[in-house]
Amino acid sequence: MSVESASSPLVTSSYDPHGQYLCYVTTALDKQRIAVEPTQKGQNDKSLNEKFLYLESSELRVTALKWAFLNSNETLCVFIGLNNGEIWLYSPLGNEIILKLSTENAYAINDFVISKDSLFCVDANDFLYEFDLINFTLRNHFKIEQCSNLRRIEYVGENRIFVASHQIFLIDNAKREVILTLPGHISPVRTLKKLSDEFILSGAENDRFLNIYNIADGSIKSVLVAKSNIDKVSVYSTSKVAVTTENGNVEVFEDPLVSNKAKRRNIKSRQSTNAINIVNKNGADIPSINVYSGKDIINITYLTNAAVCHFVQSRWGSLSVKHEIIVDVSNNVKNASQDRTLYGQDLAATNTYKEGNARVTTGDNFKHIEDIISEMQQELEEDRTNEDDESSNVQSLADKLPALNISKKKSPVTGTVAVILSQALQSNDHSLLETVLNNRDERIIRDTIMRLKPSLSVILLERLAERIARQTHRQGALNVWVKWCIIIHGGYLISVPNLIRTLASLHSTLKSRATLLDRLLLLEAKLNCSLNKFETSAVESTETGDFANEEVLDDDEEELTYVEELDDANLMESGEEGISSDDDEEDVDDSDMDVETLDERSQEPHINGKELKSVSIDEDDGYSDVEMV
Repeated sequence: MSVESASSPLVTSSYDPHGQYLCYVTTALDKQRIAVEPTQKGQNDKSLNEKFLYLESSELRVTALKWAFLNSNETLCVFIGLNNGEIWLYSPLGNEIILKLSTENAYAINDFVISKDSLFCVDANDFLYEFDLINFTLRNHFKIEQCSNLRRIEYVGENRIFVASHQIFLIDNAKREVILTLPGHISPVRTLKKLSDEFILSGAENDRFLNIYNIADGSIKSVLVAKSNIDKVSVYSTSKVAVTTENGNVEVFEDPLVSNKAKRRNIKSRQSTNAINIVNKNGADIPSINVYSGKDIINITYLTNAAVCHFVQSRWGSLSVKHEIIVDVSNNVKNASQDRTLYGQDLAATNTYKEGNARVTTGDNFKHIEDIISEMQQELEEDRTNEDDESSNVQSLADKLPALNISKKKSPVTGTVAVILSQALQSNDHSLLETVLNNRDERIIRDTIMRLKPSLSVILLERLAERIARQTHRQGALNVWVKWCIIIHGGYLISVPNLIRTLASLHSTLKSRATLLDRLLLLEAKLNCSLNKFETSAVESTETGDFANEEVLDDDEEELTYVEELDDANLMESGEEGISSDDDEEDVDDSDMDVETLDERSQEPHINGKELKSVSIDEDDGYSDVEMV
């Protein structure tokens, strides 16, 4: 397993031992993510397509990737080598890292190989490590001075491993020494695979040759020659070798170890027996990025939308010398959950959303705001002009009477609205749906939803949730539709599986509004209590003020009531009160003078034709009691 070139959209990829899954690494923003894709259509493994494992840090990079079984529980895992000196064990089913092996240094892992209960790896510092996969501990680590710039490692058996830089070395792991040195390549070795206990295959970067060596004596058994530089290599035993080239084609070498005696001087180089090319319906080439060689089939991986993997399979017997496979790369997926395009599909959008058509502007661009302000000013001036014209041209009553006879618009029929709503939901017609949602009559809304099919209620709630999320100012009007849809079709909605996931946006909106209900009710109770207190205090103060004023007025009336004629004659009735106590001293003086006058006048028999009778005078109080006869 090797890391892809810088121009490749994938960082790296690897098939599992049975060719049923492909693990690949892509870059998402500043982090790398790992995903597993099933190669067979119709398998019940679609959940894997939606799962990605993101590396913990943006500084982490995947340097090696291989599949292997753990002997402890026969679990198929993905081993991931990183640039920080760690090897992670990733479980595709759980989408989690189950274990981490560390070399205890910061050098990147160049390559590793798994053999039974052991894992051998080589890092960028040319150190070799051996891990125990039963106890998951580090058994051994060492460095050989003769071997430098090591890129690849392969296990042979019996404590023997191959390591490669430009040359290939056979090392005894127990004695920590080089046993055999094989002829090297001009460029660093990129591919190192064991074909059998007797032969090993190697290939270099930017090279179209694959060498097959005899492990016993280091001689070259065969040389496989491709038409262009080799990228990926897949072998099935010693019978088939399939490679992908830098131009995107796949070449197959059958029986690479069988020599051709018919050739003169027994030349060891061999050309490919089959060449496979993938094209679309228009005849354009589609590059292949990886290949898997099985017993009966060959599985080829190609990309669409830069990072979406697709697979095509062919049987070995059906391959021609120049085999061409035509694939349909158009997006004909009817189910949105199976959509495999790069940006997906927005069902709520009128047209499929395209990232390339999106235009992002900064928040300090006031050009459109200035245009709107100028338009508003023009409209205001026009309205003022029209008002002046209307004031000058006043209509008479005869002109206004015909306008009163204009017939009112009839309200829409409920059955018609229900039919239009069903058509809009089934055809995904947003403009037609808007005409229905503009109705504000709650009775029409209720009757329309009662006539709607229960299966369309879920789609209606999805459309309402999208509009509530995008246009918050319409939430009040759209909540009426949501309310009656839940009330009328609530029984059907309960039976819909994964309803919360389908209506996630509506659920979050209603949940946030429901959490505010208790606080609003508490606030309403407090406000009502405060208002009631204000009203009670206002009423009490008003009543108290009225009674006080009435008492004051009564006292004043009693003190100021007098008869003018009697007052002029200095005579008061016996039942009436005198002047207030504040003027007692002045009244005493006046009374003394009045007594003398009365004494003189009492001698006269009549005054104004009436007889007066003198009564005792109380000089202490300053009052004179006089009775009228």
